[in-house]
Amino acid sequence: MICMGNDQEYYDRSKRYKPVNKPLAVLTIAVVAVLYGLFIIVIFFPELLGSSQGGDLSINDNYKNIKIEFDDDETFASSLIYPERDTPTYKWAAAATSIYAFMSHGFEDYIGGQMLNSTEIGDCKTFLESAYKISDRDSAKEVIDRMLKFGHRAKYKKFLKTDRTVEKAINLIQKDFGSDLTYEEGLTITEEYFSKNGISTDSFDRVKGSALAYLRFGDSGIDGYDYLRLIRVTHMCFKCGYLSQREYMQLIENLNDELKREYKSFREIHECYFYGEMFRVGEASDNNSYIFTDIKNGIAKMDKKGYYDEIEPMFFENDQHTASYYQMARIDNVEVFSETELSDDLEDYTFEVNGIVYQLPITYKQLLNGGFEPDSSGDTIIPAGEEFYFEGYYLGNEYSKLDFGVLNTLDHDAPLSELQITLVNGNIFRWNKYATYPYKIAQGIEVDKYFIQDVEERFGKLSIPEDHVEDVGGGKMYYYEYRFDTGFYRFFVQESGRLAGIRMCRYHDEDE
Repeated sequence: MICMGNDQEYYDRSKRYKPVNKPLAVLTIAVVAVLYGLFIIVIFFPELLGSSQGGDLSINDNYKNIKIEFDDDETFASSLIYPERDTPTYKWAAAATSIYAFMSHGFEDYIGGQMLNSTEIGDCKTFLESAYKISDRDSAKEVIDRMLKFGHRAKYKKFLKTDRTVEKAINLIQKDFGSDLTYEEGLTITEEYFSKNGISTDSFDRVKGSALAYLRFGDSGIDGYDYLRLIRVTHMCFKCGYLSQREYMQLIENLNDELKREYKSFREIHECYFYGEMFRVGEASDNNSYIFTDIKNGIAKMDKKGYYDEIEPMFFENDQHTASYYQMARIDNVEVFSETELSDDLEDYTFEVNGIVYQLPITYKQLLNGGFEPDSSGDTIIPAGEEFYFEGYYLGNEYSKLDFGVLNTLDHDAPLSELQITLVNGNIFRWNKYATYPYKIAQGIEVDKYFIQDVEERFGKLSIPEDHVEDVGGGKMYYYEYRFDTGFYRFFVQESGRLAGIRMCRYHDEDE
């Protein structure tokens, strides 16, 4: 048996007494120096070699044009403070990522087909961590930067250069379909077609997707796939609080610009998303077919619905927004309205939605800035002396809405946007049955969470009007009230006594 002590002793003796070959020593030192220099370059300056630390993936040509400067000292702004959905940047990105909405019954007016209100942020964080290993700001910056540098398109370009099977497939498809190959023709290519022409089907989806992407769009074949995923991830990271609004909007704008540069239409981008999924998934199997079916069906739905005809005119619209644009929009162009806290006193008429506290009376503009989408235009004319009621959909969710009311006390007709909103009403029949609507009044009382007894314990005995039944959502509901000189509250109850709705109204003050 050889022990470590003897090994060490032998090493020490050989080092002391073995003659030194000087030329060889000099050569060895030179080689080590070169290797050390290459190591430093690979670790700290990979762009100089055009490769990743993992080997031979080339950094994407336009990485420097798309990347942004992250600023950890920047003040983070909520999307509810600056309504980014009103910008051309957001609308264009929503159109580009609408494939997600049509694949999964989402909302095409929202980036990634998702509204991502407060009740969904937990699920969003779980998705980011499981799918992308993003759990905080640092990991978000790291993953986004890596996706910009490499992504699946870097692997795709390497695959085109090194795989003989995809080379055969490209030559075959080009010979049979010509240089004017269409998306629809590509859909007809099957495993049987490959087999009949002597092409392996071991990685059918990856080979087919790569071949079609190359023949249709060359080296940009699946760039659209990576960019759409990046837009979606960036949007989620902002909603989860990992990116500032400036970082999020600038990166979205850069990705929009790159998509405009490489493609000619939203439909082309969605086609590239299809090829990108085929490349990512790899081998053909029944388990993967549903993914491709969803994408194909999504594109077909958009065609049939005429959605492409609706969005394509905006494809080449100019959107030259700068960092200062977003910064100024956040600070200067937004009405500040949430400087108060949710009161303990009913007669302060405060209510909270998703963390923002409002105090009656409020304005139409305040609702817009808070994420509501009213079903009535601000230009709607309200005759003098008349009441008017409208609904506000919170973050676009048709199941999550509140009713609002105004009374035109002026001596002339006036547009809705110029009148004070003095009534708010919310009830469980209007709410998303899959998520709790974040609507609270004084002392945090919420519909469907509190009972009528809880209200009386906090605010005192309620009055029971002589006719305390009202038609709500097609059914009759009992209600109880508080009446003040300044306004009133009406609480609707279920049979169990649980709150089914809360209506609050502040009367007009002649001095206001």
